Amino acid sequence: MNASPPRHVYGVIAAAVLAISAAGVLVRGADGAAPVTLALYRSLGVAILFSPFLARPSRSDMARLLLAGAALALHFVVWFESLNHTTILRSTVLVTFTPAWVGVMEWLFLKRRPALRFWPGVVIGALGTAAMVSDTGDATLYGDALAVLGGIFAAVYMVVGRSVRARLGIGPYGAAVCIVSAACLLPVAAVTHAPMWGFSTTTWLCIAGLVLGPQLIGHNGLNYALRWFPAATISALTLLEPLGATALAMVVLGEHPTGWTLFGAAISLVGVTLAVSPLPAFQWRKRSLPPVAVNVDEDSR
Repeated sequence: MNASPPRHVYGVIAAAVLAISAAGVLVRGADGAAPVTLALYRSLGVAILFSPFLARPSRSDMARLLLAGAALALHFVVWFESLNHTTILRSTVLVTFTPAWVGVMEWLFLKRRPALRFWPGVVIGALGTAAMVSDTGDATLYGDALAVLGGIFAAVYMVVGRSVRARLGIGPYGAAVCIVSAACLLPVAAVTHAPMWGFSTTTWLCIAGLVLGPQLIGHNGLNYALRWFPAATISALTLLEPLGATALAMVVLGEHPTGWTLFGAAISLVGVTLAVSPLPAFQWRKRSLPPVAVNVDEDSR
């Protein structure tokens, strides 16, 4: 890892953060397309883009890929649906709580104890979330709950997929998990009679943007920066997504959050940042594993 990254890397990081921040606005802009339709095209588009890298996984990895792909499909559908019932700021902040859920799941199921600062960070984040959702405005608690659930499914996807990523590269992993996600979503779209075509040009552009923006420019850009920066640092950069999403929502959709919502969102992000911060901290035990640091993955959001 180079101590001094080239100047263009900072431009790549800035473009990547802006790209992942556009996901909420693009979902809102895809008028007439159901969440399951957007999720299906999103998964299918990424699967096609990464299909040249597809490789045959082992049997044990295949089981994990099936679970990770199903969790990814649920994450997309639930989070996209939340954007129809709450503001972009609230939805994005709540789904960005994913690193905290990852820490809890790794502690409960993998016996990996996080750093001591993790728990105060989670509490602070929860308090900020409570303050934010207390001011409903144009949002609904149903939409907020869907965003939280979307973050939980994203955490399942990351925890399950992490061990597979240790053996499969980004290309093979992205192709396999998105094929599974699309395969899970296709029958759901058929049963619910979700429209798959006949959309306006704007909607098709937004669907293409979900694949090309948050995927190719966003998460691949952040993965590119991993050559020069620690994974924990790059992971922390994803916490800027609510800020970019809010700015885009204000400019494109005219969606202006209230002061109380902004205050709660800021407190929540401070808590999550503390929980996943790469700064040194005391561990539970000398032999415990390092603090939870969620690797940026190419398919989330």
